[in-house]
Amino acid sequence: MQILFVLLVLTWSTGFVVGKLIVGLVDPNVYLAIRFALTGLFFLVGALLFKRSFPSFSELPKHIVAGVLLNGLYLGFAYVAVAHGLPAGVMALIGAFQPVLVTLLAFLIVKEKTSVMGLIGMAVAILGLYFVISPSLHIEGHSYGIDMVLLAILAIFCLSFGSVYQKMSISKSDIVTTMAIQNLSAAAVSCVFVVALGEQLLIINTTSLLLFAWGIFVLSCGGVFLLVWLYRKVPASLVSMLMLLVPPLAAIESYFIFNEEMTPLQIVGVVTTVAGVYMSRLNIKLGWFKKELSKQAL
Repeated sequence: MQILFVLLVLTWSTGFVVGKLIVGLVDPNVYLAIRFALTGLFFLVGALLFKRSFPSFSELPKHIVAGVLLNGLYLGFAYVAVAHGLPAGVMALIGAFQPVLVTLLAFLIVKEKTSVMGLIGMAVAILGLYFVISPSLHIEGHSYGIDMVLLAILAIFCLSFGSVYQKMSISKSDIVTTMAIQNLSAAAVSCVFVVALGEQLLIINTTSLLLFAWGIFVLSCGGVFLLVWLYRKVPASLVSMLMLLVPPLAAIESYFIFNEEMTPLQIVGVVTTVAGVYMSRLNIKLGWFKKELSKQAL
């Protein structure tokens, strides 16, 4: 399971790098629409080829809602907010509260509990993340209003609801068909954003094709698939806590790929975030294993 946690964080962190590399080649929602559509078709073909079971017509709306929330609306709202002047650091800081929302929603909806130590670890990790993204919070030249902040908050709510949704009744369905439906639903939402924002930039060259391939096979077929699978297998709070490691790792990747500066405060932030996630993850994991052992004993 440990290797899956590492792969989850690694794959999702590259999404930040891809977001920077597509600038000037493909508009964000054009990229997302194509990525989700091709990913959905990939899983659909796989489901038909291997004769996987499809959800009933009555269950279909639930899968559509999950895909719209987890992929379409979350990334769509986030991209719109950033495109209209919201600094990426502010977006990341707002996103840091996603584990808090997921933990609360998981408790209210699926009765999943988190210990005090888990909450302390979460607070430590969020503090560390603030140190990591602090330089981008003070960049001059950004112009954004409260509406963009609210849009970013809405994006995180969509991500949180979409995450917890994966643990509900749809968790019993075949994951391959689930991924097909959710990605095709997200593609439809991205198309709406494309039309609404008037996006049209799409340059086809070797770089853009490689970025599409990475987005489809690594980010969607790898990262998102793994995220959904883990939400079905382990506590939602554990998975969402691990996602706090994504921005620090993305900062390290940007240091090597884009020669971006890593200040001493950011380095301290990376260490603090890792420590907080470890504190919370260890506690959650022990509690989860105890629960599983008690079930088996019965």
